[in-house]
Amino acid sequence: MSSTGNLRPLPFTVDRVSDKEVSRLRSWGFSGHAEIVRTNPSRVNLPPAYSHLAHAYYNFEFRPDDLVLVTYPRSGTTWTSEILWAMRNVGLLEQAEEITSGDRTTFIDMDFLMPSRADDDNPKVKEFLSLFPEGRVEDGVVLQMTKWHKGPRIIKTHLQIDLLNPDLLDTCKTVYVARNPKDVCVSLFHHGKISKMDPFESEFPDYAEAFMADQVLFGPYWDHIKQAWKRKNHANLHFMFYEDMKLDILGELTKLARFLQLDFTEEQLKAISDHASFGRMKSRHERGASGHNHTPGFFRKGQTGDWGNAASGELTAAMDRWIAHNSQDTDIVFKYK
Repeated sequence: MSSTGNLRPLPFTVDRVSDKEVSRLRSWGFSGHAEIVRTNPSRVNLPPAYSHLAHAYYNFEFRPDDLVLVTYPRSGTTWTSEILWAMRNVGLLEQAEEITSGDRTTFIDMDFLMPSRADDDNPKVKEFLSLFPEGRVEDGVVLQMTKWHKGPRIIKTHLQIDLLNPDLLDTCKTVYVARNPKDVCVSLFHHGKISKMDPFESEFPDYAEAFMADQVLFGPYWDHIKQAWKRKNHANLHFMFYEDMKLDILGELTKLARFLQLDFTEEQLKAISDHASFGRMKSRHERGASGHNHTPGFFRKGQTGDWGNAASGELTAAMDRWIAHNSQDTDIVFKYK
């Protein structure tokens, strides 16, 4: 694996998006986009802080006992991360009430989504500086603390697999969760209405247009999904569908446990499912309302098929054409209800 002194060169560039394109994003309703960077040739839009952290993400050293979750945003990330934590801590589920979600699983993207400053009144920054008085906050508090964390880690990210360390799948077990693009688009839109990181102030048709134009953060959606799908037969990758989890959570948990080489009783699987249920997750999140980066309304519906409540017939036809065009070279089949 790479070491700090021997970084792999990036197989992509990170370029500043032109003012003209940023103006277009702001006209769509992305009010927080004063500046955006884009990876090339993968064309992933990301906040500007990513530009000086790209090498750190691409060279982040995963360990054999890591468990990594990769998802496109709003695709069941929190749900699956709670499941993974519960599977590793099935005898300690009651401790979830005392341990914050950020301490149960690590979301490494936070370093560019909400970059820290040394003078921030943030418990994580204070902890980092107490442990590493000479540490550079701008090099990523979460990345650096995750690097030095002892013992097994559960790490989650929305970055495309191609933007992560090429050793990932040969090093540790990785779970990828995909959700149908219609529901992802609706969920992203509603999240943008409450988000501090990526606020959106226009109407749903504008958001859907930007989503289909691959202009939202972490896009393009199809590239993200296809990068994982083409690796689905790798022994260390488990590909899941959000809709299958909604239809038969115990069946999906059984498959996941088999992948993780863990053995649970039916009672334990039900306890894991209950721990990660929408109501329990929402309750825990709301009790942490005073915590750093808490987002009121983060848990909205957690349902399948919400597109029909948001889109007109004309917009649905446009989305269907977009899906048909992008599905031509893949055998991925989504459920929409």
